[in-house]
Amino acid sequence: MKEIIITVKNSGGLTSRSSAELVEEANHYHCHVSMKLDSGEECDLKSIMNVFAMPFVPPNTNIKITFDGDDEQQALDGFNKLIKEFSF
Repeated sequence: MKEIIITVKNSGGLTSRSSAELVEEANHYHCHVSMKLDSGEECDLKSIMNVFAMPFVPPNTNIKITFDGDDEQQALDGFNKLIKEFSF
């Protein structure tokens, strides 16, 4: 299992656009990808509906994304690249 922490820096919190970017990236991989908030709320990151069902994610919140499966290293690498290219 691999994981990465993303800190939401956008003044509006985690937006629908940011959520869609995360879901789109998660769907490039076969491994299980999940998102967990500091509050303990967790969801499958491959479903935009699951992400939208999460409570509001305000600025300066850490999001832990975990990868578990055959291509977890590739998923981690992909998310690292996404973080560098897209502002959350």
